[in-house]
Amino acid sequence: MPSTKNYVVLLNEFAGGGQSKAAWPKLAQRLNQHLINYQLYRTEYPGHATKLAYKLAQEAPADTILIVVGGDGTLHEALNGLQQIPKNTIILAYIPCGSGNDFARGAGISRQPLTALEQLLKVRQPRTFDVGHYQEALAHEHGFFMNNIGIGFDAAVVHATNRAPSKRYLNKYHLGSLAYIVSLVGTFFRQQAFPVKITSQQTTTEFKRAFLVTTTNHPYFGGGVPIMPSASMHDHKLDLVVMERVNTLYFIFLFIMMFLHLHTHFKAVHHFKAEELRIQTASPEFGQADGENMGKRAFDITFDVHHQRFLC
Repeated sequence: MPSTKNYVVLLNEFAGGGQSKAAWPKLAQRLNQHLINYQLYRTEYPGHATKLAYKLAQEAPADTILIVVGGDGTLHEALNGLQQIPKNTIILAYIPCGSGNDFARGAGISRQPLTALEQLLKVRQPRTFDVGHYQEALAHEHGFFMNNIGIGFDAAVVHATNRAPSKRYLNKYHLGSLAYIVSLVGTFFRQQAFPVKITSQQTTTEFKRAFLVTTTNHPYFGGGVPIMPSASMHDHKLDLVVMERVNTLYFIFLFIMMFLHLHTHFKAVHHFKAEELRIQTASPEFGQADGENMGKRAFDITFDVHHQRFLC
């Protein structure tokens, strides 16, 4: 018997260097096998997913399930479209076909598209996930993120990775995370220390030699690097990691410690956890939101937590 649920598929065929486009015929076949009726929308340009999701949040019946087929950037756009409608009634689902797929890691979704589809079709009830919300005072903008927002080193790596010719080649062989690692090495020597001021509900702290400043909603960034293993999308708080500029050998050591979940034990790494956070930088630095480039500029950015229903 055909499903009575209302499904909409949002497909970004360009995600992951074409991984979405390659995966879609098998996904469509599996949906048909399950007698799932759905509407299909293909994104055609950057920002299109935001517009489509916003229109869906305005017009679709309550409890419509929006399946995003793409990468973290596509999910980021769709989330920002839905969240423009406060307390939207859409249920978001995700089939990862990108290069990093950090949200899938954080949410426990298989990074194999067909397995991820079977996984979401077995879920009976949606879950409410924390969503990061930011307001940037200098540029007068605001938005939402599922993964993290980084200022400094990790954002500079994202900027370099997105421009790297090797990214498309590595994505073709499902090795997109390697593009991040390759860019990481060169960026380390270019990124300079910078002053930053961190304000939480409990304290205000200033760092003169910040290097990496990442606010995260779950443990992972950069295609599987566990920046904060204890971060959770269900605790109604955000985690902020500040790493100070260190020498090359110490950085390599701390990077290894990240994978052992031990990096926060060292004095160059600082951890904040709060419902609200504020980050202020005086110097122009690269910023990124869910792997999407925010440009190079000074930041005065405030964070809090919103929510979105997910089927996963």
